[in-house]
Amino acid sequence: MEAINWSGVKGIIVRHLFTWRRDLDRVVDAFWWATVDLIFWGLTSKYIEQYNTGIDIVAVFIGGIIFWSVIIGSQREINMPLLDEAWNRNLINLFTTPVSIIEFVLATLVLGLSKLTVTMSFLSLLAFILYKYNIFDNGFFLLPAFANLILTGWAVGFFINGLILRYGYKIQSFAWALLFVIYPFSAVIYPVSILPPWAQGIARFVPPSYVFENMRSVISVGRFDINQLIAAFILNIIYLILAILFLKAMYAKALQLGKLIKLN
Repeated sequence: MEAINWSGVKGIIVRHLFTWRRDLDRVVDAFWWATVDLIFWGLTSKYIEQYNTGIDIVAVFIGGIIFWSVIIGSQREINMPLLDEAWNRNLINLFTTPVSIIEFVLATLVLGLSKLTVTMSFLSLLAFILYKYNIFDNGFFLLPAFANLILTGWAVGFFINGLILRYGYKIQSFAWALLFVIYPFSAVIYPVSILPPWAQGIARFVPPSYVFENMRSVISVGRFDINQLIAAFILNIIYLILAILFLKAMYAKALQLGKLIKLN
């Protein structure tokens, strides 16, 4: 295994942070849709709460939105650096340098975590200001929950990057919609038990479903099942490894077929 060129990793990180900071569209995209969802579903949950369901509907909805935003943000920040290089016709320049695909992956992971931290801090503060929802009321559960959700976003993101490298821009629409294929099986704001039996079977293989089920358990009874979160973590690691292997295979295929030139 080749040694990691950390200066190359740092260069990619600095370049994309500089671009992100100076591009208003990118900054707005990181905050806008999550903010709209937070306001819309927050108001909806306030309305439903008037009917005294006996459940903290606001916490369920707001928590679900913030937690789902972790997945979306993680996935987006894995895909955007690759697309940015392609849109700026820099892919060939990038990969003719000593930077390898693995170093590019490492750089996008660091970029994704840094941007996600900013976005989640903003959403958490906004949720507290608007709805008095304190995300830290989830306690220790936040650590394994966020770790699992981030891994899910990364796995989906790397799989999408592999598709883009292999099939080009024509796959973009499908790729961006891919995350929402698992949304119904993730049980973001409803329990897995209300799904039809066949969908419950699929949900067992969808890591976020374990996280959201336990999020509601923390809200209602103040505890969570660590074994379920471990199961989610194992699934996430398997999916992430498969996604990175898929990305490497598609990168090699793209080089073989000259796809990078077409993307460029």
